[in-house]
Amino acid sequence: MQTIEERLDQLERRNRRLTAALTVMAVAICAVVTVAATGLGEVTKFDTVAARHIIVTNDADQPIITLSSDADGAGLVTTYSAKGHYLVVLTSNVLNDGVVTTYQPITSR
Repeated sequence: MQTIEERLDQLERRNRRLTAALTVMAVAICAVVTVAATGLGEVTKFDTVAARHIIVTNDADQPIITLSSDADGAGLVTTYSAKGHYLVVLTSNVLNDGVVTTYQPITSR
């Protein structure tokens, strides 16, 4: 059985390790953000963007995320796999309750 002093020493060591790991992670995140921002070149900032549809594509120009509205005018967010299959759809039902629909990957038979 450990004494209180041994347990306290163990907690202090763990605290130092976790603090060091958090510091390293914060520095790494800052580095990634800095590299990503400089890699984009000039970035234009907007206060508001208005569009009827927004489509985010991958490197192969295939849609991976779409933002639009459904037939009733409610918001609609759809994500797709790299093969063009539905992954997740966010919308609402006839009662205006939020609906999250997830899809299973299509497997070969």
